[in-house]
Amino acid sequence: MKIHIRPVRALSYLLIVFGILACVVQPSVDDVRQHRWWSGLGPVLPHDTFPADCSLCHLGEDWHELRESFHFDHEAETGVALLGAHANASCLRCHNDRGPVATFAARGCGGCHEDVHIGQLGQDCLKCHQRQTWEPIGMLAQHNRTRFPLVGVHAATACRRCHEGAEIGRFKPISTECHTCHAADLARANNPNHIAFGWTRNCDDCHVPTTWTQAEVR
Repeated sequence: MKIHIRPVRALSYLLIVFGILACVVQPSVDDVRQHRWWSGLGPVLPHDTFPADCSLCHLGEDWHELRESFHFDHEAETGVALLGAHANASCLRCHNDRGPVATFAARGCGGCHEDVHIGQLGQDCLKCHQRQTWEPIGMLAQHNRTRFPLVGVHAATACRRCHEGAEIGRFKPISTECHTCHAADLARANNPNHIAFGWTRNCDDCHVPTTWTQAEVR
């Protein structure tokens, strides 16, 4: 028995079969673009937690070009408000292609700022610094909570006069004894000769912190 298939019907069958195969095998446009994006940047897709609208920051089909200026509501999109100097900082100062954009925010100040104090002063940078210029603030109040409150001329003395390494933000603990910083003054005190009389400790028996040049024997 011979089977006769009309040419029109055969063509219809072929179109249906190839149509189904095309839907299954052919990747979508989005898949192709994502593949190119991954190939260009390597194994890590940097913005996997970022809004899906790449055109917020990028231009072109391959997204390699950044907009020179764009309006981006950082707090609304990320939940993190940009305060102080952070509001004018370049995005790339904090974010790059080494991981999700939220990585640095989760690390706190240490995510972007080097800890020049090498852990000596803790992790809460805002205890001493302010967001506008990052200059230290409230250092006198901070110091007054130590074993040596700053009064008199000590309150106006540069940190480096007592703390070695203060210029680079490192404050090594030092003794509160006067001779720790005033050894040279002690050696020059010849009228009367302090060392000869054994007056090398308890300087505040005669001296006051408002001035060191005058003293009253008590």
